[in-house]
Amino acid sequence: MLEKCDIHITDHCNLNCRSCTHFAPLAPEFYLDIDVFEKDINRLSELTCQQLGKLFLLGGEPLLHKELIDFFPIARKAFPDTNIIIITNGIILLDQEPRFWKACRRYDVHLWVSQYDLNLDFDAMSQRAKEYGVTLGFTSYTRTENNEKYWGKWPLDPEGKQYYVDSFAHCTIRNCVALKEGKLYTCCTLANIDHFNRQFNTNLEMTEYDYIDLYKIDSHEALLNAIVKPIPFCRYCRTREFDAGTWSPSKKDINEWI
Repeated sequence: MLEKCDIHITDHCNLNCRSCTHFAPLAPEFYLDIDVFEKDINRLSELTCQQLGKLFLLGGEPLLHKELIDFFPIARKAFPDTNIIIITNGIILLDQEPRFWKACRRYDVHLWVSQYDLNLDFDAMSQRAKEYGVTLGFTSYTRTENNEKYWGKWPLDPEGKQYYVDSFAHCTIRNCVALKEGKLYTCCTLANIDHFNRQFNTNLEMTEYDYIDLYKIDSHEALLNAIVKPIPFCRYCRTREFDAGTWSPSKKDINEWI
């Protein structure tokens, strides 16, 4: 069974974190087309026989998509028993209209708020969700001895000199599957590397062996076998290293990622 799948509703964000693994600070404004979403989510449903542990709708910041609630019935029809979750930074959560909250309730869409060092009323968020009968949770995080949000990165190697099998073996986010334009990627970094390449004029190369084309495989077994294997792109990741620090906004400097 595929444990989880991420789908970007937007690529851009209204927070922009340093070293973002999705490269949201570097992403142009993008809103997922609902027809593309419907086609791909139905194909994934067909291949998996509607068996999926969790479906994450995220970004970027998904609440920036003005038609977000129109994705809910499509996702729920494709995966009737799956836990569908929106991951949001919460900045504009309390600005959402009643129809948003009612749609979350109707289609059993849960909310996960990622907590940052922002002046947000998390109690009010919990109360609003309770009023509408919506399940809401908060991602846990660690603070430093100076009471700052702990943050860090696994650096990229733009020259691609890492041994890809070793990088895959030590990756803590491997099999963090992302669906984008009919293709499944085994990590969010790979799925969104085009933003990094465009911003810094680099060429971290993606090949046909680095993703799974949903329209070229014919079984659930083939999908599951493909996502557990090292891929050539893993040579760009220094997964044995971890640069620890504290959270801060991005300055769009390449050193945030390498």
